[in-house]
Amino acid sequence: MLEILQKLISFKTIPQNKEENKKAINWIKEEINKLPVFIKEFNFDNYPSLFITAHKTKKPKLLLSAHLDVVPGPEELFKLKIEKKKILGRGVYDMKFAIACYLQLLKELNQDLKKYDLGIMITTDEEIGGFKGTKAILDKGYSCKICFLPDGGQNWNFEIKAKGVWHLKVKSYGKSAHGSRPWEGEGAIENLLRFLNNLAKIFPKEPCKNKIHWHNTLNIGKIIGGEATNQVSNYAEAFIDIRYIDLKQRNKILKRIKNLLKKFRKIKIENLVEGSPYEVERNNYYLKLFSKIAKEKFKIETGYAFSHGSSDARFFKEKNIPVILIRPKGGGHHSDKEWIDKEDLNKFYLVLKEFVVQIAK
Repeated sequence: MLEILQKLISFKTIPQNKEENKKAINWIKEEINKLPVFIKEFNFDNYPSLFITAHKTKKPKLLLSAHLDVVPGPEELFKLKIEKKKILGRGVYDMKFAIACYLQLLKELNQDLKKYDLGIMITTDEEIGGFKGTKAILDKGYSCKICFLPDGGQNWNFEIKAKGVWHLKVKSYGKSAHGSRPWEGEGAIENLLRFLNNLAKIFPKEPCKNKIHWHNTLNIGKIIGGEATNQVSNYAEAFIDIRYIDLKQRNKILKRIKNLLKKFRKIKIENLVEGSPYEVERNNYYLKLFSKIAKEKFKIETGYAFSHGSSDARFFKEKNIPVILIRPKGGGHHSDKEWIDKEDLNKFYLVLKEFVVQIAK
């Protein structure tokens, strides 16, 4: 499995590098071309994806899902390294380790694959939203009864809640004038700042009293405006990132925005990206089974975690498909020190294999 992971890390599969993603997808196809599986290939806007099944079906009982794409990084991060008990490299934890597990599983089951109602989905656009991968495939009628997606819940903790994500573009319009005579114009930048200041008032300030920060958040990620220092700006825009804990909170935020727009007549809002919050019950049968196997095999005690980020799990949630999100020891994803515990990776694979045998047979 380590050799598979090493090869996967070598592909510079950032979403924008579509040729490299295609090369990686083709390599995966070659790795399994002699196995008794059915392969469906998708290509939405040149983002390649694979849907692999043990039987000719669009709806396997158990679907193992993962994304191949990673965030950018220096050249040296695309070479797998081992330092003591850690495996390091871009995407080793987010989340090429999962694809290595899946490919190893296919190879080990081999001719026994026909005994399992199993599927594997691999996409290449999760880091930029997942709309041309997971969402597009599910919208085509591909589905499952239960999805396993180890893209959250690190250190053997199940991710049982994840916030919704909402990206907006705030556009502010003004009137140009000479910078020495601001009373003759109307500054779009000033108007934008006043609007953002009012919007920020409905979000908790940091540091807050909530240790896990399970509350709505607002981040102003980018502001653009004006043409020159000595000119009153006639246009400005801001890009904001809102995270909300549930749909009720999202509606409260929307109501606040609508009320503010009545006051700020020269502000317009454009929706860019939105993803639903995710939640799964703690007593879900599949979570309990995975936890039971981990404890019986390696005395691992699983726990629970909330996520401030988002993943492709939200697309399954929208189709009423429960998702298991859990990972072994690791961390540093999206950083230059991304790692996964070597011994824990092997344990994770053996637990996953037993889980597949029990669920999909």
